[in-house]
Amino acid sequence: MRSARSWLRVLPCCALLLLLGGCYDRIELNELAIADIMAIDRTEDGLLKVSLQFLIPSELTNPGGVGSGGGLRDPFYIMEATGATLPEAFSLLQAKVPRRLFTSHIRVIVLGEELARSGIGPVFDSLTRMRELRISADVVVTEGEGARLLRAAPRLGRLPVLALANTLGQRIVPQREIRQVAIALAAEGMDPFIPAVGLVPRIETQLEVGTRAQEYELTGVGIFRGDRLVGFAPLDLARGLAWLVDEAPFAAATIEWPPETGAPSPQLERTDLSPSEALIEREAPPGTGPGSPGSGLKEPNHITPLIVRARVHFHTEIQDGQVVVNVHAHAVDDIVTNQAGLDLTDPKVIPELEEALADSVKQRMQAMLRLAQEELNADVFGFGALIRRNYPQLWRTLRQDWHDHFRRLPVHITVDVDVRRTGLTGNPTIFRPEQLRK
Repeated sequence: MRSARSWLRVLPCCALLLLLGGCYDRIELNELAIADIMAIDRTEDGLLKVSLQFLIPSELTNPGGVGSGGGLRDPFYIMEATGATLPEAFSLLQAKVPRRLFTSHIRVIVLGEELARSGIGPVFDSLTRMRELRISADVVVTEGEGARLLRAAPRLGRLPVLALANTLGQRIVPQREIRQVAIALAAEGMDPFIPAVGLVPRIETQLEVGTRAQEYELTGVGIFRGDRLVGFAPLDLARGLAWLVDEAPFAAATIEWPPETGAPSPQLERTDLSPSEALIEREAPPGTGPGSPGSGLKEPNHITPLIVRARVHFHTEIQDGQVVVNVHAHAVDDIVTNQAGLDLTDPKVIPELEEALADSVKQRMQAMLRLAQEELNADVFGFGALIRRNYPQLWRTLRQDWHDHFRRLPVHITVDVDVRRTGLTGNPTIFRPEQLRK
């Protein structure tokens, strides 16, 4: 009895000891090397060079900017290591860093052009297997070496990774994460694409003398066939790609008015000019004569809409024994610039304007489609995956040489645009009523 009572007294103490115990595997912040951005390049001898940018938490409270003078230091530093595989490069990198590598905070992964053209499949096999790395990290590709993007010095923000991640977050071109690229690499009937980023020089001011004046810039998208980079699509075509993958950006795109397919608007004769002034106006280039509509503006015949909402639907059908893809895009636009003097208060004008805006979007989509089908032969739109889902039996006959079929795949595009708002002001003040285009 006495021993049983003793155990009853000891058990609560043991339970309290278990509750008071700390984390057995804790790692303090000052024991971690926190990486926020990674670049992967291929060396001349076929190895992988991994570059990591590490945060220095104690330097984040520095009141100065990146690259500033006065003895102030950047809140990050860069380390590199080369290995046959990504895990081996990380192991060799760990040998150079006195703290444990911590990759959970990596937000952007930069792929160099040489690596992208040689094949990114083995790299993404490793990226998807790393336990700490988040598959939601953004992926970008750049022309030339990827490590140079880690040495940029954006003015807005002390950390390059924040500037780069925020630039991608504007969605001028579709973003791509590790997960999305890995799915495109593994899926049948789909080729991956990755946003392309470059560096541009910044105009230095007197207060910034000596700084590394380089900013990030979206240059388009990198197009892959399989796991190999086959080319780059410039920014204007990348916006067409955004429509074809139903990720249209919240952005502005300018059109000329009148449209090239339409007849030019008649020029109105001004009665308040002297004969000499009338001669000057007739011989002057459009938009440069005295008192002409948009005088002083470089492009006086442009109208700029802002995409508010957009939606794209895809439908496949069989016509004469051949599969056809139908793409229908619908957009809601606001008019934010009217340099052409179009009378937006006239109800008859809006349908013609909507038709011109729709034709502009359609041309952008068709241009990207031609680049993918005729030049690069890469199905970055996932049309093959769409056919595989809708016609699994037909796909079995197409899958072996899908890229040859994709080159000849008929794709019909239709676009309709609704102009909901024409701006806070009425007709532009630089135009008199008789100068407005009806």
